[in-house]
Amino acid sequence: MQMPDDLALWLQDQLLGLDHEDYGLIYILSGNLASIPQDSAGRWQLGVDVIYRVLTCDLVKVNDLGATSDQASFLHSIRTLNPYGKSGEGYWHATLIWGTERLSKLIDAYFPPRGARDDKLNRSFIEALEQLFAENGVPWSETPQLPVMPASVAPR
Repeated sequence: MQMPDDLALWLQDQLLGLDHEDYGLIYILSGNLASIPQDSAGRWQLGVDVIYRVLTCDLVKVNDLGATSDQASFLHSIRTLNPYGKSGEGYWHATLIWGTERLSKLIDAYFPPRGARDDKLNRSFIEALEQLFAENGVPWSETPQLPVMPASVAPR
């Protein structure tokens, strides 16, 4: 399945932002994406699925400051700790995420240097990303890879 253009542009922007940078995990939930409103259960689900895919493909690394003991525990935490509520807000802000060397190489293969980039969708980059997801068993789809398990999905 091909990613819709608005999602593709959003994901492209998020990954470009993680190239040689680290941010709080909440960063993955930010950005301009009109089809999935900020502070919504849908945005949380999108974030969990993107994190799962990019971790599986070794495009990002995560450090939750020792709050979890392994990747399975980390994934359980992001599925159950609502980033928009008191249960998970601190976790999502304190946990760090950054791009790996593999992400940098992928970006370098499809984009000019930082100062020469525009804000347009790079379809070749997205196609390579979709292929990488599929090769790693986490293909793009509208069905959640790891459904969130909130006690309450209502944003604060």
